[in-house]
Amino acid sequence: MENRVNSPNDRPGSQFRGSVKLLSEDNSFEINKNLVLVRLEGTGYETLTDTAGKWTLNLIPQGTYTIVYSKPGYSIAKRFSVRCDGIYPVIVSPMTLAQIPTHTIDSMSTSIENDSIVITCHSNMSLQKERNVILYFDTTLMDQQTRNTYLFTNLDMKFNPFETTASIKIPLNYFATFGIRTPKTMFCTSFGIVRFEATADESFLSIDPRTKKTLFWNTRQPGAVSSFVLP
Repeated sequence: MENRVNSPNDRPGSQFRGSVKLLSEDNSFEINKNLVLVRLEGTGYETLTDTAGKWTLNLIPQGTYTIVYSKPGYSIAKRFSVRCDGIYPVIVSPMTLAQIPTHTIDSMSTSIENDSIVITCHSNMSLQKERNVILYFDTTLMDQQTRNTYLFTNLDMKFNPFETTASIKIPLNYFATFGIRTPKTMFCTSFGIVRFEATADESFLSIDPRTKKTLFWNTRQPGAVSSFVLP
């Protein structure tokens, strides 16, 4: 795909150059990094990466831009506030796209057992590898497309290979650390995720409780939601 400009009257400008990595669901970098669409949001400038993941946009006028990266089957990422003076080339920091998880959370249930909340998720897919689930907790109802408001998350749930059900227990007193007083109705929303070490500032960050590494995740939508009342 050739780089496009808004009109034939656009004056020559500077050049944007960068690269993209693709991270597959098994956490390995894909060899084939081509055909990632790189575009300047709100303009006609766009191009595709080559087999090495490199891309170039030419004749960019002076201004501040948002760069959007996308490829079918992968997450969409944006790099904000990229400035150019219309004269000199701009080397854009590399971006990583994560493969969208293949597993879905089709249903979930919650129940109180003794001093813990038991959360169980079910997937209609038979998974050949261990797969992760992210749980979002809040005191307001979150639908299966909403993840931007929540009190806290939990990353401990996993589907073991060839199993379609996963469960965890969370002590009830854990909720008190977030100022939640009982009795209180809580909502839990779950999504299949891919987790890996953070490689981009724009990523949604967390800390792996086991390795203590900084992580970000890519979710598979829609998810499932359940509610329970803290006793």
